[in-house]
Amino acid sequence: MKDLITQEIGSFRKPEYLSNVFRKLSGEELHQLKRKALKETLDLFDRTGLENIGVGGEMYRWEMYEHLAAGLKGIEFYGMVRSFDNRYFRKGSVVSELKKTGNVHIEEMGDVMGLTRKAIKVPITGPYTMMEWSFNDYYQNREKLAMKYAEIINQEIRELRDFWHSRNDLDLEIQIDEPALTTHPAEMDIGVESLNASMEGIKGCEFSLHVCYSTDYRILYRRIPDLNFHGYNLEFANRGIVDPVTGKQEISAYETVKDFADASTDRFLGLGVNDVHIDYVETPEQVADRIETALDHIDAKRLRINPDCGLRTRSREIGEKKLASMVKGRDIVRKRLGV
Repeated sequence: MKDLITQEIGSFRKPEYLSNVFRKLSGEELHQLKRKALKETLDLFDRTGLENIGVGGEMYRWEMYEHLAAGLKGIEFYGMVRSFDNRYFRKGSVVSELKKTGNVHIEEMGDVMGLTRKAIKVPITGPYTMMEWSFNDYYQNREKLAMKYAEIINQEIRELRDFWHSRNDLDLEIQIDEPALTTHPAEMDIGVESLNASMEGIKGCEFSLHVCYSTDYRILYRRIPDLNFHGYNLEFANRGIVDPVTGKQEISAYETVKDFADASTDRFLGLGVNDVHIDYVETPEQVADRIETALDHIDAKRLRINPDCGLRTRSREIGEKKLASMVKGRDIVRKRLGV
């Protein structure tokens, strides 16, 4: 694998023909619209030059919490809550023992495998975030609920791994998404234990952790030696003062890559170089500057390039432009490095 691969790490804006009916349709009628949107999004990613396309922008899921929760027995949904980008999802209460009713990711992954030969990364919401975003009316405490979610996620990943390896000899990439992980620093032991339990005993997978918008990544960096991940896909473009018109940013955000490199000598870092909360499209030169600042602190062999998070907050047109500029900026750096 080349150094500085470009990767898509999360959700992408759905076409309106899908988003407008996502909660109204079901069964094969909805599946055909999802598959159409998936094909169009994979084609869009190909146009930008991305090397790692994830699962194609998460066309098959409305929201990261509800997607997994809806596939479980033991959860009752009481109403809608608003997410950060003004989307709504159903928040659940755990009222009895949690049990899987099926695999909520395998249909999506299978369709992606049928449409592309590129690397596939399956994002799965992590046990700590599932625990934090659920009401708990059954388990004794937060730790026990997080560990039950970890058990379920471990089963989910094993099924995906086995399905993948029935058709492919390469490792399957699994990205565990944990936006809530560092919100309660005193509970990092619960986060570490439940995350490791989610991956325990599973071979044939590359595991990465995605944490976005932590107030202080040092909370996470201190625990890297205790976590069994191969790498971390993190947010940096929004981690500083950014002018929404010019995209100018204090370079200090990328200087903090040194903190990651000091905490880990062998894990890879997915470097966020696009702010997903503004329409400004970072120029290739700005992207290149951000990558090169990071390279002052970490070897290119350990660096991957991605947006801060999923691009569902932007229009599809802006999202495509941001990804294309990201790839061009990476190409500038590769040329300068001679790789």
